[in-house]
Amino acid sequence: MRIGAIDQSATLGGSWLHRASPKAKLVAFVLVLGAIVVTWNVLVVASLLLALMAVVASAGLRPRLAYGLAAYPSVFALVFAVSSAPNVLMGSVIVLKAVSAALAAVIIVLSTPYPYVFAPLQRVLPGIVGDALLMTYRSMFLLLEKLSNLLRAVRLRSGLRAGHPIRSAKATTMSLGALLLYSFDLARRDYDVMRLRGYSGRLHVTVPRSTSLSRDTAMIGAATLLLGMSALWRVSATTLNPYSWLPPLVSLTLLSIATVSRWRTT
Repeated sequence: MRIGAIDQSATLGGSWLHRASPKAKLVAFVLVLGAIVVTWNVLVVASLLLALMAVVASAGLRPRLAYGLAAYPSVFALVFAVSSAPNVLMGSVIVLKAVSAALAAVIIVLSTPYPYVFAPLQRVLPGIVGDALLMTYRSMFLLLEKLSNLLRAVRLRSGLRAGHPIRSAKATTMSLGALLLYSFDLARRDYDVMRLRGYSGRLHVTVPRSTSLSRDTAMIGAATLLLGMSALWRVSATTLNPYSWLPPLVSLTLLSIATVSRWRTT
């Protein structure tokens, strides 16, 4: 059910990040992702993660939701690090990179409505793929509501309790089967309705224009600065490694300021 919480955060938020242009946020995301990929310095990667945490705090995103979603890739990264990393330090870098990249993506998803995220991708994806991504957004909520109603009906009609795991598993399996059949029927009805309304092979989503060009420019500039820092530490590693404690210190300061400011406003 976290899909509902994600959509609520993306559509009902009113922070500076929610008001930023979706295109600017995607550009900043690509730059930050590049910064994460470029560096292999554990302190620089940690500074990028702290900077992203500062964005979470300043934008008023739900910490448990954001960090919980970003933590999922850490499980797979940890398995990969244990199996392939030559030492503990390199393994830590791999895990931090995975969590940082995931958190950057989570920030975009929690601050940007789903259609605005995929609208720019429609220009490069085949029409059927782009439309399928947009329709999946709508159908997901319908299917979640249908599944919730099915499980509730099964419990009420059969008197299932938590103490009957086998019966509960059987009822859940039957509900999922019914949901699968319902999804096929939903897809057919949606397609018929779209054809009746004039669907011709492409759904068009209008992305809102920027309300503050200076804010979008500053966001892209900050992401560019992070990329430049990572590239600089990668190119001049021998000279700059003794000063690797500086980026985490700056990011930690920004995180502290953002956290205190958020506490005062709430």
